[in-house]
Amino acid sequence: MLDKTINLCYSIRTMNEEKNYCIYLHAVGKKETTGWDGFDESVAHFTTSAEVDSIEWEEAKMEAVDQRWEQEKRYWLDYRLGKVSVEVGREPWDVMSPGYEYHKGRTHAVWEEVK
Repeated sequence: MLDKTINLCYSIRTMNEEKNYCIYLHAVGKKETTGWDGFDESVAHFTTSAEVDSIEWEEAKMEAVDQRWEQEKRYWLDYRLGKVSVEVGREPWDVMSPGYEYHKGRTHAVWEEVK
């Protein structure tokens, strides 16, 4: 009986866990400027426990996109949404990575595209 209780608690906990997502925004046309004219793409991050493509998930995604657009519209005329990824885990930095000395002992996110 105890095993079933533990399994049930685990599945309820994992069902309600929030997941980290990111979506790419790509510039569609840039404003004429003198000097630096912004990035060609940008990444919006959001966290939600909602199912992918549900209304709540779309609202969280568009809130993050709108926040990112507020920063990028200074340089961009418009944007196109790119791929969406979900964080599926974390792994340690590789010793051969140029950032290893700075990130020693830390982990970085592993992302998988949402289909």
